[in-house]
Amino acid sequence: MKKEFKFLAIFGIVASFAGFSGNINNGHLINIKTETVQAAVTSSITLPKSAGYTKSNILRENEGTISKANRNKLIKGSIAGMKENKFIDTDTSDNRSVDVLHLSHSDQVEISKYTLSLINSARRQMGKRDWTYSDNALKFANRVALEYTNNNKSCWDPDHYVAGIKRAAKASGLSTIGQVYEDESGLPITSEYNGHTRTMKVLKEQIYFNVKQMLFGGFYGSDNQMNDASRYVEWEHAGDLLGLRSKYDAKTKLFGVSFSSLKDDDSKISVHMIGVAKRYIKNYKKFNK
Repeated sequence: MKKEFKFLAIFGIVASFAGFSGNINNGHLINIKTETVQAAVTSSITLPKSAGYTKSNILRENEGTISKANRNKLIKGSIAGMKENKFIDTDTSDNRSVDVLHLSHSDQVEISKYTLSLINSARRQMGKRDWTYSDNALKFANRVALEYTNNNKSCWDPDHYVAGIKRAAKASGLSTIGQVYEDESGLPITSEYNGHTRTMKVLKEQIYFNVKQMLFGGFYGSDNQMNDASRYVEWEHAGDLLGLRSKYDAKTKLFGVSFSSLKDDDSKISVHMIGVAKRYIKNYKKFNK
């Protein structure tokens, strides 16, 4: 397993995704409910390949073989990615207020699909297959969030809550090999949004920022700090989301997003982006419940 990273900042945080290799079940996927993702808003993320954000640089970074010169190019490209990608939402229905910790099922599906539209827009630019929204992956994501909540864990901890993820995986008919499912981040904390209520538009904008962080070097900080190269320190998230970690990649995954908070601090809301590779599904009937 590669070294894990955690990033904490008042403007947003990202927790790293850890990967394992190995085939758990090579059988055919049976009766899994899936849907083709359609973007909830007109947002996407453009990868600045001309600035050094290339497939080969991300792959080499994740393999530990990148040169200093190419890493500097990757940082330069990541800076460009953070600065050039702007959030857009022209949907007036997104002005409604939502409680992030008590989203309706339809709102949770919408956020999952929106997050996935961002990830898939980037994957396509790298020639990768789309990930797919799945009700079953969302149920698993909710079990993961409940484990975090019940045990007062969050992305502000130094590591993923692996014991809870494994229990949620077992309850969902998945392999308990370890932390092979979660990309974790934290909603940005600001003076205006420091609880669990905000508009759907603001929630999508914060998710947009989280995905940008994951793709572009684990950036942490505010807009006026985006030119600081020292704030770009990891591309494991990018490797996972873009399918550029040769030992751990799956051609596609089933996906859902959930949220949790600390019992004594509603300002710290963890985002659980859950991707399930088919090889980790051990009990299809249980996963499909």
